[in-house]
Amino acid sequence: YPYIPILPSRLLEVLSSPTPFIIGVHSMFQNEIQDLPDVIIADLDGGTIKIPECIHLSLLPEPLLHQTQSTLSLVLHPDLEIADNAFPPPRTAPSNLKLLVSKIHHDLAIFMILKMSCFKGRRPPVPL
Repeated sequence: YPYIPILPSRLLEVLSSPTPFIIGVHSMFQNEIQDLPDVIIADLDGGTIKIPECIHLSLLPEPLLHQTQSTLSLVLHPDLEIADNAFPPPRTAPSNLKLLVSKIHHDLAIFMILKMSCFKGRRPPVPL
């Protein structure tokens, strides 16, 4: 299924396609996408998720759910990884930009691993 990090404004009609997708849309087009009946909208800037009533979500199967939660926890709280060490290694403080880039790379890697795990063994639908 398509994954498009940022959709150009001239292609917003793609959001009405009948296939599953993950598409990033700039926040300035927020008003144009609010009324899509079967699209889950995750506002990364505002930290909200809008799930239409017609969509029913289930939890990820175990052990995938636990692995994903543990990995995301380490991204949000990297000190937990060495919390049990009697003598943790010395730390150097990374710059804010390096820390942000590192977290983004971790989040993207986790997303890709999760996506691959969910679709492992499944074949994409063949267009007619």
